[in-house]
Amino acid sequence: MTSFKLQTNQATAYFDPQTQVAHIRYNGVLSADVTIEVYRWLDQLYQQVGTQNINGQIFDFRDVQAFSEDNLQIARKTSNRMNMKVDNSHIPVALIVANHEQEEILRGPMRIPAEHVRKRIVWSDEEARQFLVEWKQKHG
Repeated sequence: MTSFKLQTNQATAYFDPQTQVAHIRYNGVLSADVTIEVYRWLDQLYQQVGTQNINGQIFDFRDVQAFSEDNLQIARKTSNRMNMKVDNSHIPVALIVANHEQEEILRGPMRIPAEHVRKRIVWSDEEARQFLVEWKQKHG
């Protein structure tokens, strides 16, 4: 990966080297194939940039119309595998949603409870950036 960018029909991702934040934006019906592609991109980013040089990740779900059932299962499994492979415990993750249905899907089937410290469901770009800043101030 030379450009730190990913473009598919249902996902756009890029790494901003100035802020050191990875931005992932989904749209349409989110399928397992898209999730796998995004996690593959993140894995390459971790290898090339180094997790110590990443200040946060922002996943934007606002343009997602639906989550396919296979996507929810694959996302959990792939995320768990990534967490075992790479220590990303110092990287905060903001998940931007547009409505309560998206929020409930992330909290329930995706198993991101409200009390999860490193991951937070937010409602705007500004709230996402603020969470990343606060996390870094608090956790280094």
